[in-house]
Amino acid sequence: MAALICSYCGRDTMTIETHEMQLSEPYGGTSTVTISEKVCGHCEFVEDDEANDLAIQKELTALKRRSMMTVLDALNGMGHTNAAMERALGLPARTLARWKNEQTTSPSAAGVALMRIIRTFPWILEVADVQFDKTKARKVLLQAAMDEIVKIGDEHPEVLP
Repeated sequence: MAALICSYCGRDTMTIETHEMQLSEPYGGTSTVTISEKVCGHCEFVEDDEANDLAIQKELTALKRRSMMTVLDALNGMGHTNAAMERALGLPARTLARWKNEQTTSPSAAGVALMRIIRTFPWILEVADVQFDKTKARKVLLQAAMDEIVKIGDEHPEVLP
């Protein structure tokens, strides 16, 4: 096997080191990817391999898909149907099902962000359902806030006076 030459200092003191990189996505969990790097024993220059980028991107895509599945399952579990969410958000029919189920169709970064926001604040669907009317949206927001205060008070009575 030929010696690896450092592209920075030109010495043949390169070794290949591997380490694990932890990746995570909101609502998608975590995953570990093994990364290989060439490290120069003389100047400590580190060369990255393009295969690392591909492995990281592949795993992030899988985590994003898992995130979307988790988000949609949670929203469905709260009683929101995909069709109702699509109508409220103005999405084409079966968009959410494709994002969740089809391996070849990935949601855009904006689509992923939108669904994560809705999962975090599901009352936003109700705002969308009333066509983002400002007065109605305020009512929805205040009702959601009151519901949350009551929930916190029930779960942690020591927090509220």
